[in-house]
This record gives sequence, structure tokens and C-alpha cells, in this order.
Amino acid sequence: MILLAVDPGKEKCGLAVIGDNKAILDQAVVPTSSFEIKLAEKINQWNPEIILVGDGTCSKNIKTKTLALSKGISVISVDERNSTYLARKLYFKHHPPKGIWKLIPLGLQVPPVPYDDFAAVLLAYRYLEKEN
Repeated sequence: MILLAVDPGKEKCGLAVIGDNKAILDQAVVPTSSFEIKLAEKINQWNPEIILVGDGTCSKNIKTKTLALSKGISVISVDERNSTYLARKLYFKHHPPKGIWKLIPLGLQVPPVPYDDFAAVLLAYRYLEKEN
């Protein structure tokens, strides 16, 4: 099963494509202004079975746009609580600090790039855990 997860936001959105065994197949952080174009590209490229949309900031607007582009694919809301905090942890799991940064506790570090795509990954993981 392929899932396309969306972490909606006012300025930017995280997108993640998740496959079997929670494999991350694709990730992106896109400006909200170009969300519809990027979402359509991901739908055409990956042909997901389900599209997941976080229920937090700007979710109503993003879900409406997602439904319009979904081509009949199920669009499901997912609880977004604490996803930003957990996404930061997931980011550092995939991109561990190097050099002197290893000495600084992760709780005090902020990723050097936007990590909304990891929040989208977490939304997909939450959905999969709930379904199993």
C-alpha cells in the first residue's frame, strides 16, 4: 500500500510518500502557494491508495484542495498533535548531528532545514499504527 501524507501549514507543507513496512519513498517541503502543483505531481507519480492530511494548522483549506485533486482517492484526516516535536526527533534520527554538534543535546538543537516532510511521515506512521 502506498500512502501520501500531507502536513499542512500556513507558509509551507510537508509531503511524504510511504510504502510497505513504513518505507519512506519520497519527501518534500513545498511552499503552500505551490502545494496544489506539487500534490498533483506526487499523485501522478506514486498513485497512492490513500491521502492523509493532518488536522492542525490550515488543514481545512489544504484538505479542500486535496479533495479537489484526489481523483477519487480516499482523503483521511489524521491527528497532528505533537507532530512538530516528534518530527524534529525523526529528522535527527535520519540526519544525526556531526562534529561538535554531537556534544549538544538534541533537545537544544533545531534542524538546519525545514522538516515538515518528517511531520508528514509521522502522520502516515500514526495512521498505519491505528489501522493495525
